[in-house]
Amino acid sequence: MRLLARLPYDTVFGTVYAGLKINLCLVAACLPLLAALTVGGSPLQAWPFYTALSALCGPAVAAAFAAFRQLSDGEHGVSRAFWAAYRTSFGRALAVAGAASAAVIVLAADFQLALGGPFGAVTPMLALLIALVVVTATALLAVDARLSRRALLGCAYLSIRHWYLSLANLAILGVLAAAIVAKPAIGLFLLPAPALYAVWANTRHLTATR
Repeated sequence: MRLLARLPYDTVFGTVYAGLKINLCLVAACLPLLAALTVGGSPLQAWPFYTALSALCGPAVAAAFAAFRQLSDGEHGVSRAFWAAYRTSFGRALAVAGAASAAVIVLAADFQLALGGPFGAVTPMLALLIALVVVTATALLAVDARLSRRALLGCAYLSIRHWYLSLANLAILGVLAAAIVAKPAIGLFLLPAPALYAVWANTRHLTATR
């Protein structure tokens, strides 16, 4: 009973409530992709289309990262922080996400062509490049950087240097994407905030030496 009395219920419920609000903001910001997933066919069959459309979620992810920064500073107005960051960083985040989506589409198409063919030996390299594109774009969104050669190379270098954090981020994002496709209700309304917070925390540590 003494242990229960010492638990910071206000902090716990406040954090959970903030996470739910961020989830709702993410759902609202990513409605085009969610609508396509609802009315479309299998995402695996039309993966280039969904990969291109996922670029629209870049500003939403950047806004969620900004909301996490506000939350870590003790500010609980996460909805206001989310939409303020969504407006101010929309162009930068969309450019980063659009470039990443285009690169992933090209590399994944090459991967499919090489798989099982005479150039099958290059598939591991292509898979590593796809992973590097994803973690580098995530780092750029986390630091709210413009798409420039210096920022791109810096985030790519740090992502490789701290490969264990990059690998953890890839695993978290993979689980989140699989959950959204398999169980949309759970994947959309419960998992995004804690999953993206873990990715943001890893990326903040990753870019701290920038």
